[in-house]
Amino acid sequence: MTRWSGFLLKAAVIFLACFWIYSPVFQGEWLWDDDYLLTNNAAVQSPDGLGSLWFAPATADYLPMTMSALWLQWRFFGMDSTGYHIVSILLHALAACLLWALLHGMRIRAAWMGGLFFAVHPLCVESVAWISELKNTLSLPFFLAAAWCIVRFEQESKRRFYWGALAFFLAAMLAKSSAVMFPFVILLHAWWLRGVVTRRDLLRSAPFFLVSLLLGLVTLSFQLNRAIGDEPIPIGGFDSRLAIAGMALLFYLGKIFWPIPLLPIYPQWKANPPEFYQFLPWVVILGFLIFSWQRRKTWGRHALMAGGFYMLTLLPVLGFISMSYMRVGWVADHFVYIPMIGVIAAATAVTGHVFEQARDTGKQIIFSLAVVAVGGLGILSHNYAGVWQNEDKLWSYTLEYNWNCWQAHNRIGAREFNRGKVDLALPHFREAVRLRPDLAETRNNLGSGILATKDTKGAILEFREALRLSPAIAAIRSNLARALWLDGQTSEASKFYAELVVQFPENPTFLCNLGVSLYQSGNVKEAIKCFEKALQIAPDMEDARTNLETARKALLEN
Repeated sequence: MTRWSGFLLKAAVIFLACFWIYSPVFQGEWLWDDDYLLTNNAAVQSPDGLGSLWFAPATADYLPMTMSALWLQWRFFGMDSTGYHIVSILLHALAACLLWALLHGMRIRAAWMGGLFFAVHPLCVESVAWISELKNTLSLPFFLAAAWCIVRFEQESKRRFYWGALAFFLAAMLAKSSAVMFPFVILLHAWWLRGVVTRRDLLRSAPFFLVSLLLGLVTLSFQLNRAIGDEPIPIGGFDSRLAIAGMALLFYLGKIFWPIPLLPIYPQWKANPPEFYQFLPWVVILGFLIFSWQRRKTWGRHALMAGGFYMLTLLPVLGFISMSYMRVGWVADHFVYIPMIGVIAAATAVTGHVFEQARDTGKQIIFSLAVVAVGGLGILSHNYAGVWQNEDKLWSYTLEYNWNCWQAHNRIGAREFNRGKVDLALPHFREAVRLRPDLAETRNNLGSGILATKDTKGAILEFREALRLSPAIAAIRSNLARALWLDGQTSEASKFYAELVVQFPENPTFLCNLGVSLYQSGNVKEAIKCFEKALQIAPDMEDARTNLETARKALLEN
């Protein structure tokens, strides 16, 4: 009973710490990609949409486990964001407890302290406070459960642990493919235990590599064909990618030990072409690996285990493979949610070892420093979680530290535009275009802002450029058609609306707009047909009904 009481007390500390840290987002608004994944996702909201989430997903990534979790939560919480936030917090606290169990199973000293440090670390805020990153908080518990099963399998050779590890790894990959390097971690763990990777280790890891390869290729296909598409990713060639990767490895390491300041979007380093000094991080990294390898019989083995875990799990997001996120930045806090575990485990092991070797006074000092560190990290996390309450705070905070963040300007501009404050939106839209003139998104938003000021010709220029950059986006074509119609160019507007109707024949809005442009061009009979068809699709569409009556009256008068 004493042991269980102690366990429950320690687990309660982790859970309570997490709930206090993330209390600012209990009533938080929807942010960033939340509309894409949840609030505007018909498949998630449909009672029979579960099958499409697995077998015909419309998202830019293949995340069937995560999307199924959102589908289930929608049944309970709907548009109330509080429930989703609580689920993410619970999953994060569970992951912290599983990390504690994993470190304990690996016989690493101060294992609970490692779990607590992970629970309160500010680098985790982005993953926990942002509902769209449920993919992180859901994937990690499965990842850690798989790792725990591997450790137990190595210790006891019971096959149920092996199959449990494979099942948990599959679930982790279906939640988010950031777990893709787990098979390499298995081999690294085998080397850490025995100093060699045997043929038996390779055979045991083969099913994990198969899962990793298949789902990794699916993710890559989704990223290249859906998330990125024709959009330019300004990352450059291999030399640029190598420089960015080395700087990212040290950047994340610095943020783990000194998480001030943290940003939703960090400034993008200019590395195309790279400067000589930008390759220097690789000198430091190679020096660490060589120095540790030379001392692999003693402490070097543990350093290589921790450092290897950190670098292996970061490898997929270092920039060697293009990702859609790289349109806004090279690094992001949510990328290091899994990799930081290796560094925390190493710091925990060293602290635990020094604590055991220290005398009473030394132990008191170490304990006091640990309490201060946990308290300080917790306060930083609590304050940073407040930034994620709503988009006004999120993007204003971002621009304080990263004025050249085009995404922040774009998002703030869109919020002000939707509030009807065009005068406040336009400067942000113009700044976004200045920073990324090659993006249809920024051009389209600027065109909308200009059109709201009645400058139809200026808006038409922006919409034409946006359409040139992304000719497949229907919303841009629709905006251009409306601008042309308002400018009196009804014939050209009719052409664009006709193209939209061909592409989306069941869209009543496009049919109604085509009817209006045809009516203004003098083609009343064709306009009537469009209004009638629009009403067949949407009988309650008042605009189409009013326009139809006007067109019929005009036809009779003529």
